[in-house]
Amino acid sequence: MSASPRIQAHTFIRWMNNKLVKAHKPLVRSLVRDLQSALPLISLVELAVQADLPFKYNPDPQTEEEKGDNWRSFLSYLSESKVVDEEFSKNSTEDIMGGNVKLILGLVWMLIQKYHIQVDDAKRCMLDWIQVVIPDAEIKNFTSDWNDGRALSALVNTCLPNSIADWNVLDANNAVENITSAMQIAEEDLAIPALLAPDDMANPDVDELSILTYISCFNPVLMQNLLYWLRAKLPHRSVDNLTLDWTNGVNLAHLVEALAPGSWEDFNTISPETSEDNIRKGLKLAYDSLGVFPRLKLEDFTNMDVGELQMATYLWQFRNSTITTSFAEGNSHRCIASGLGLTRGTCGEPARFTVHAGNAGAGKLEVAVTDPNGEPTEVLFDELGLSEYNVTYVPKVYGDYVISVLWANQHVPGSPFKSVVLGPPDASKCVLSGEGLHIARPGWPAEFLVNAQTAGVGHLSANIQGANTAPIVEIEEYAEGKYRATFEAKESGDHDLFVYWCNEPVPGSPFLVMVEDALPPSAMIKTTGGRMLQTETVHRAGDSIELDVDTKDAGDGQLAAVAIGPKGDAVPVEIISNRNRTFTLKLLTSRGGRYLVNVYFNGSHIPNSPFKVRVCNPEAIWAEGPGLMDSYVDDLGDFQVFTRDAGHGTLSVRVNGPKDKFRVDMWKGADRTVNCRYNPEVPGKYTINIKWEDEHIRGSPFVITVRKRGRENGN
Repeated sequence: MSASPRIQAHTFIRWMNNKLVKAHKPLVRSLVRDLQSALPLISLVELAVQADLPFKYNPDPQTEEEKGDNWRSFLSYLSESKVVDEEFSKNSTEDIMGGNVKLILGLVWMLIQKYHIQVDDAKRCMLDWIQVVIPDAEIKNFTSDWNDGRALSALVNTCLPNSIADWNVLDANNAVENITSAMQIAEEDLAIPALLAPDDMANPDVDELSILTYISCFNPVLMQNLLYWLRAKLPHRSVDNLTLDWTNGVNLAHLVEALAPGSWEDFNTISPETSEDNIRKGLKLAYDSLGVFPRLKLEDFTNMDVGELQMATYLWQFRNSTITTSFAEGNSHRCIASGLGLTRGTCGEPARFTVHAGNAGAGKLEVAVTDPNGEPTEVLFDELGLSEYNVTYVPKVYGDYVISVLWANQHVPGSPFKSVVLGPPDASKCVLSGEGLHIARPGWPAEFLVNAQTAGVGHLSANIQGANTAPIVEIEEYAEGKYRATFEAKESGDHDLFVYWCNEPVPGSPFLVMVEDALPPSAMIKTTGGRMLQTETVHRAGDSIELDVDTKDAGDGQLAAVAIGPKGDAVPVEIISNRNRTFTLKLLTSRGGRYLVNVYFNGSHIPNSPFKVRVCNPEAIWAEGPGLMDSYVDDLGDFQVFTRDAGHGTLSVRVNGPKDKFRVDMWKGADRTVNCRYNPEVPGKYTINIKWEDEHIRGSPFVITVRKRGRENGN
């Protein structure tokens, strides 16, 4: 197999497995062998549409006829869903089951285009999108323009400002190093899986579909960043999505007026009832005043004939436009401070963040950084133009730093910030454990754990080498500073396992892993039911989460289980013996977060172990601040919501006042704190509803009274 189809096959398999592993579905190792039943692709589509597919299929086909029936039903469904054409549906089953790799790759790409990127013409739409997101990278394709790693670094830096601020001066001759560094930041800080190996992305023969698939994984992060930016520009408007909130043209009008004040005559008469006029005028004024090219037509807005990606491509142009303001006085709450340097740093290394004050009116930026001893730290400014600044400081001691950011003598949202500065990496302080350091079996997951909580700031990496193969080692951080690594050996025999912390070997590395052919009895264990298998469910703290286990086919042996809690601590699991060698496992949750339930038979993991259980705890959340107390008109309602121990879930904040709902600005602080702000513009009663996973937190709803100044006594 030449480089291009080989890379594409590996990329598509990693894309599939990244989806399947989260739902505890069997992984794909071979495009030919593991897709014979069609079950992995059926599972992928069911996960994408979040529903069972409307046709019957055999969940455990044994014969060629049963597998063929699965394929015919699945392809018929894809034809009805306009994913493949009718001819493909009718004539491809035998070729797919016969191992036609080119046909299989084509089908997987059609699924990626339909259910992952969610557009009909992914190449064109993605190219338009990337060109506006990183215009300075001058992207023209999804092949050679990505080989040296600079474009990928630019994309990562856009998602996470100042993470690779010098992307444009990276040495193109260090392509693999550039790509490795960018992929590592994307995976560790943005949770974007590395679907390609760095040397494959640097390969001149890499195919465009592989790179396109990987780059599309950045879309959710980019679109969320775009939403944050739009909300900052439109603080009194509801901007919850990139589709329905734009159909009547009112938000478009407000965006144009915010960036080009005075350009929209009769702005105060804007009405949702005149949607077509709003959109026509908005498209024209955006182009005339800001240079925003009208990529969309009137009907694209009113009928939503385009998807989220096309709308995001149009709206991102506003971020790139020349911004003009007409504020006479500075307004610090319109500033945005963002970047890694506001929350963490490394002793002796520059920490950076950015301040955007382009929409904050007249004012001066002031930044003060104080070290753990109360001493000031030198701060350097780099003004980029349009009231945008890069700020750099170099921490000299370890500990907590306080960063005050002011505009026009007032703190910007979130200020003062707390930044935690860690020491240099020390691989010798990593502690490793687990069977996977010594024993594995071909085709079965093996795992080991790494505790790096005292090893300083850094990153974990690992690779394993057999006589003829080098399996991929997947690493995830399951608690702060604690990692779980898994791999699947492809061949028997001795393997060398190398584990590094910041490119330095940890104690004991390399480890000798003996891979034996014998299939463990644990492989015969079946899980037959229980809430623990509901991987998409968010459970409540205090719930008992059950798992039914059948050991009849495994022979004699000992069933054992232990869970790792949200804090990395061991949580007991109750094992109840039923009749006929079946058992019920019960996990009693006490706090919010993710639990990893390890189930063993004779010391080896059973299939799909460890099981992931997500738990939320609204009772562990509290809120405080002046915005939750009686106040006066136009006093900004600031408060904080502390969600550190809440576990999995979504925070919602709604403020209802005398004039219905009020806009709430929300931005993340340190240690899972959420900063909130609203502006009470009229006197009266206000109700602040704060919910986690649609349940009120302690004290919610908060009811306050807002008065005019001078009328405290009703005079």
